[in-house]
Amino acid sequence: MNATPPPRHIPPSGPGLPAGSGLPAGPGLPAGPAYPAAPASQRPAPRILGNRGLRLLALLIDVVLAVAVLFLVTTGVGLFVTFGDSKDNSPFYLGVLVALALLFLYSPLLTARCGGTLGKLLCGLSVVRLADGSPLSYGAALGRHLAHLGMRLVPVLGLLDPLACCWDRTLRQCLHDKVVGSLVIRRSMRPTPAPAPVTRPAGS
Repeated sequence: MNATPPPRHIPPSGPGLPAGSGLPAGPGLPAGPAYPAAPASQRPAPRILGNRGLRLLALLIDVVLAVAVLFLVTTGVGLFVTFGDSKDNSPFYLGVLVALALLFLYSPLLTARCGGTLGKLLCGLSVVRLADGSPLSYGAALGRHLAHLGMRLVPVLGLLDPLACCWDRTLRQCLHDKVVGSLVIRRSMRPTPAPAPVTRPAGS
């Protein structure tokens, strides 16, 4: 008695099975439509974002550098006026020029040309545009810096601005970053080591 072989199961094809899934389509049945891949998340990977502690350390370094430069300039001007027998106020203009240079050139220019201030560069951080990751223009860097300085004039807001990155879990942005749409990332990324190949013993 010949046993009748069981009918071969034909996987269905249609909206429930996208084409190219590796399963054969049934004879005479149209292949299912190819579904588009899920869009990549617009959110950057956490390991790319700048570390919160390093951001605060970079801000502290920049403040210390600015205060040190202003102190040295004002001290030098004061010594020159005291012992140089200066009869006009021209030496004091040097201090004003240095203060204006720190205000309009130090942070905006370094951010636009190098990606960050000395504090950020020392901490391995860089400021980029949130939209496409490109460097900030001088205008955007200046607006970011002025927004940061303006918030410092408000007692509570001046404290919340740099600390906002601590509770912003998505992008770790400070308030002045949100104003101009900037993002602080790590300058150098270590490549992820490739997993070691799995070898099987011969004859297995």
